[in-house]
Amino acid sequence: MSSEQEREELVSLEEAAEQLSVSKSTLYRMIDRGEVKGRKVGRQWRFRMADLRAYLERGPQAVVLSTVNVNELDALLAEEENVLNGLSAVVPPLPKHAEIEVKLDAAIDRLFRLGIEARASDIHLVPERESARVQVRIDGVLADQLRISQTLYPALVGRVKAMSGANPDEHSIPQDSRIRIRLDEHEYDLRVSFLPVVFGESIVMRILDQSAVLLGLKQIGLHLDDQERLQRWIASPNGLILCTGPTGSGKTTTLYSCLNRLTGEKINVMTVEDPVEYLLPYTRQTAVNRRSGLTFAAALRAFLRHDPDVIMIGELRDLETAEIAVQAALTGHLVFTTLHTNDAPAGITRLLDMGVEPFLVSGCLRGIIAQRLARQICPHCKEPVILAPEVLAHVRDLSHRGGYDVPDDAVFYRGKGCEQCRGFGYRGRTGLYELLEFTSAVREAFLRNATAEELTRVAVKDGMHTLVADGIRKAAGGITTVDEVLRVAMAH
Repeated sequence: MSSEQEREELVSLEEAAEQLSVSKSTLYRMIDRGEVKGRKVGRQWRFRMADLRAYLERGPQAVVLSTVNVNELDALLAEEENVLNGLSAVVPPLPKHAEIEVKLDAAIDRLFRLGIEARASDIHLVPERESARVQVRIDGVLADQLRISQTLYPALVGRVKAMSGANPDEHSIPQDSRIRIRLDEHEYDLRVSFLPVVFGESIVMRILDQSAVLLGLKQIGLHLDDQERLQRWIASPNGLILCTGPTGSGKTTTLYSCLNRLTGEKINVMTVEDPVEYLLPYTRQTAVNRRSGLTFAAALRAFLRHDPDVIMIGELRDLETAEIAVQAALTGHLVFTTLHTNDAPAGITRLLDMGVEPFLVSGCLRGIIAQRLARQICPHCKEPVILAPEVLAHVRDLSHRGGYDVPDDAVFYRGKGCEQCRGFGYRGRTGLYELLEFTSAVREAFLRNATAEELTRVAVKDGMHTLVADGIRKAAGGITTVDEVLRVAMAH
């Protein structure tokens, strides 16, 4: 092609904006994101009509793919293979002479495998100035895995959007979507969230394993006395059971474990969630859709016309939802729901702060579960540890005030760090629990406006163990470490 022909093929910024039906400022942003290819001629932007036609005919991903550096993509695939080999994972081979799209899909598939093989709960892709960082959250702690070049990253984002059904043309607002994958005869759901940040779009993929959530009450970390207490609540024909804790503390797993003991063809269990994370047998599950007006409150009102026995509400967020939940609990339904509070007594205070009348709370509340997730000691490198006298004294005092007395012959442990736990000393997580039963003594203290501290003291006398005490009980049993208990249970 002659220089004259090339000049004829180039158009100005104004002409390109007109061709794409966007403003000049939007076109600048499209250039920055790599959606449209442009070149600087002197101080002016110029665009090839062929690139503009590619954008209009096939969308931005076609333009992005044309900018992919094959050598960088091959280097990423090799780095992913090395990480997976270190996890003793099977890496499916690539076909010879694979096209760019096939290699991109393989790179994304290996990211999924990396997260699953590392036992991660989330995969994070975080764009920075020079490259994007890949991290996985293992047992609640983020760990760096590898890097993706910034020139390659937009193409990967586009492929993930295509796989998840997100809008590939939208880069300025958050998006949420899902991907279902099958890995070694096992199905996983990935809840995918896209968020615009300074250097591109950040992606977080939550790994949802259907088989991992349907656990028994013993498997989630409840001691025998707490299991018996919770089973007594679950056996109630009606009432309100609250599960409290911060995001990521395992509340969904606990509630699903409770529902799993109740579901069956003889009982009508209904849930409203935001979103539905796992599918439960014999359960009618509804996802919130605010755009269409399907809020928690609207779903609950509809539920009551469907003759439910048990209702699970993803979260109490407002007075309207709380009042309907309380009324349902008072009129013959067993209601499970969650709140974001630091401990169990604060759950009662939160209901009052939302505007629920004290006499209604007193009439329907069965109990409150507060919980955290603590890392378990790796069984492959577990070894005894001697606590300093002042630390041991502090631990004994905290535990005693929380309802558990540490035995004189208790032995505490730690994980030394090994290949199995990748040097962390921990492998897997367990729950720390605080179960406040609404006994007559607790009810009496509540009705005389007792503080949260007073409610805790009364509940401990009635058999409750605080989060810290339950954690120290697990540390004394060799399940976790004192340091881990203090980290997760004393954070507030």
